[in-house]
Amino acid sequence: MRKKKESGKTEQLPLDVDALPDEQTHAKPLQNKSEKKVTPSVPPPTGMIPAEPVPLERLGRFPPVKDFPFSAPIPIVIRPKFEEIGEIIRVVCRDNIDEEYYYLGILLLEKLARKRPSPLLAGKTNVWAAGVLCALGTINFLFDKSTIPYISKEDLADCCGVKQSTASEKGRLIRELFKMSYWDLRFSTIKMHHRNPMKNLIVTGNGFILDLRSILMR
Repeated sequence: MRKKKESGKTEQLPLDVDALPDEQTHAKPLQNKSEKKVTPSVPPPTGMIPAEPVPLERLGRFPPVKDFPFSAPIPIVIRPKFEEIGEIIRVVCRDNIDEEYYYLGILLLEKLARKRPSPLLAGKTNVWAAGVLCALGTINFLFDKSTIPYISKEDLADCCGVKQSTASEKGRLIRELFKMSYWDLRFSTIKMHHRNPMKNLIVTGNGFILDLRSILMR
């Protein structure tokens, strides 16, 4: 039997994409050897824009929304409205509440922006800002005169330029959307977290509720 002729072509190994930087994975293939790879200065048209990470120590108390260190890109279709709502939240928290509510407000607003489809696409920016702060204020007792900071629900709505009933209704819808409740670890202030009467309770495998402190003291 005749032996098959060995092909002079060498088998080309697959390109290890994971070894390339993220910026170069979107670059066009080289046309010839003389061309050099150039990192694109404009983000690829993927429908997303990159986050702008900024060290926390450089943010200050009330940094602009565009400088906030988001954990992942915000969809570009919602980004303009996202920043408008965030700016209203920033001004209201800066002038009437505190920086902790601002950070929690941006956290909740970010979750709204990442919904598919995002509910932020419909509705006015000041209504969404009032709803976000009203939702957070309700579960953190912001509207209780015995707490600090304190602001009435009516004054909060006025700061956002909406009616109290509108702010309350939007806040209720947001709470239902994310199943927000009192002592919610995701959106509680530090003070409310420390006052949480259930923070030391655990449920055993048998369904018994025990105080963790009583176990550690043994």
